[in-house]
Amino acid sequence: MRAHPVAPDALLALALAAVTGPPSLEILRSATSPGWVLWTAGVCGVAVLASVALRRIATQAAFLLAGLAMAVTLALPNTTVRTAGLGLAGAGNEIEIPLFFLPSSAVFLVLLYAVAAHCDRVPSRLALGISLAGALLCTARTATAYGILPAGWLTLLLALLALIAAVAGTWSVGRSHFDRRRRLAEEAAEAAERAVTGERQRIARDMHDIVAHSLAVIVRQAEGGAAIAAKSPDRAVQALTVIAGTAREALTDMRGTLQVLREAPPGEAVQPSLAAIPALVERVRATGVEVRLTEQGTAGVMTPGAATAAYRLVQEALTNSVKHAGSNPTVTVTVTHSPHASVVTVADDGGNAEDRAPVPGAGAGLRGAQERVHAAGGTFEAGPADGGFRVRAEFRARDREG
Repeated sequence: MRAHPVAPDALLALALAAVTGPPSLEILRSATSPGWVLWTAGVCGVAVLASVALRRIATQAAFLLAGLAMAVTLALPNTTVRTAGLGLAGAGNEIEIPLFFLPSSAVFLVLLYAVAAHCDRVPSRLALGISLAGALLCTARTATAYGILPAGWLTLLLALLALIAAVAGTWSVGRSHFDRRRRLAEEAAEAAERAVTGERQRIARDMHDIVAHSLAVIVRQAEGGAAIAAKSPDRAVQALTVIAGTAREALTDMRGTLQVLREAPPGEAVQPSLAAIPALVERVRATGVEVRLTEQGTAGVMTPGAATAAYRLVQEALTNSVKHAGSNPTVTVTVTHSPHASVVTVADDGGNAEDRAPVPGAGAGLRGAQERVHAAGGTFEAGPADGGFRVRAEFRARDREG
């Protein structure tokens, strides 16, 4: 699932060689078999140890190399070892053993673990089957070496069970590690996908806020300018100036958002905050809508998400008042700070609803504002109030302080 350097595995191979190599060499020096048999057994032991260095960069090849070395060792004739040279107690001076009894043969389990921990299901199960078959062959060779068939069958059975337990236990541990890494990788992929989805939703909210607010101001100014163009050219020119300024600001905001899409990592866009609300209010006032801004208390430390959510809430509420309220509406924007919370409220009186046809809307802006507030840990309320419409958000102290 990831690239591994050779150095750590090479160090592991050297450590295993330091542990299993000396006793294996001592057995070979004390053996009385022909030289080619002992040399073959020694080379096979070195091959098994060398395979450990490749266990994560070429896992299946390393296992096959170790398995081939073990198969050759298993096929070698038994050897007679002089027990005096090994310091073993017991009757006689010699004992016959299979050469796969060399301590270096136990290193094969490291390769079995590597296949179980780093390979997919099919090669992992094939490795398990090969290892279990090897355990059976080792047991059979042991039985023929010591002549314990049919006598001593219980000892033989216990030896077989011990080998099977070692093989199955090693494979199970490796497989559990494989499953854990795969689960972590899947969780990381899901988290990345959620981050991408969240970023798309954030960008969609930004685009809606920029476009909807700007177009609402432009439409309001265009309608007013058209109505007064003949009677008051100066006011019509003023309306056109506001339209041009609003369009330029919208273009600037959209360029910033698109620049973030191209370059910045998710969540690093520069977002407006409470300090930009007065300029937002002035822009709406220029359309002829009466907007009253009141700020009470001293603003504490707000997280970037909470500050942006508060600004976008005011922007969306003002946009809706311009679009949906009747003529001559009065909008009140109140920002109240206390040691425990910051509360942002935007309410309009509905204006003269008979003078203005309702503008259709899908409610995406309010949903986006609500999502922003909830994402920042705040509470959101929106609905009719006193003949108009009111939107309210509260950011508790722990949300403001991060």
